[in-house]
Amino acid sequence: TIATICNDARWPTAIPPYRRAVALDRARHPLTAGMPVNVAACTFWQDAPADKPTRITADGPSTILMVQNLRDPSTPYAGALKMRQALGDRARLVTVGHGGHGVYLDNGNACSDRTVTTFLTTGKRPQRDVRCADGTWNAG
Repeated sequence: TIATICNDARWPTAIPPYRRAVALDRARHPLTAGMPVNVAACTFWQDAPADKPTRITADGPSTILMVQNLRDPSTPYAGALKMRQALGDRARLVTVGHGGHGVYLDNGNACSDRTVTTFLTTGKRPQRDVRCADGTWNAG
């Protein structure tokens, strides 16, 4: 929801930074004409974030399984790779060669569904990161 997004971080509270971003984005990406970087509702949000952002580290339990579509329009793959790196050996990443935002039981990929189901029912993670493409199992 917008409340979660606006409280996640501090947002510009003036219009000029958005105006500059839109001008640059229009030149770089004419198809979207600056829309992705235009003024957000968060610009006018009155509450500052309640807590400082959590720092992600490799310290802690090794019980994390991340699942990410390669072409997710909402949460880009580059962000998943950055998070995976920050978590170190605490996590395993299941990369699925699909687009869209939903992954588990959402796109018919047997490889990712099997990996996540095993984790949820047994707590066992793969030995290393997994790449799932075209419904096949590819460890590594």
